[in-house]
Amino acid sequence: MKVGDLVRYTKAHTSRPGFDYCATWTGLIFQDPHDLPGIYRIYWTTQHGSHVGEWRESDGWRGLEKIK
Repeated sequence: MKVGDLVRYTKAHTSRPGFDYCATWTGLIFQDPHDLPGIYRIYWTTQHGSHVGEWRESDGWRGLEKIK
């Protein structure tokens, strides 16, 4: 994944108990210039609005997939 990619949570992630709420979320990966290298932000749009979450490259993007 890279800055500018549109992403969503995988079906494997959202089918786990308690994670179905994020099945329809869509995110845009970006980097804040004030963050350390390897730290990314995802601007999420959800059924209830939007928010920004932090993501560490070391987490390997587990649970996310790129929207083609």
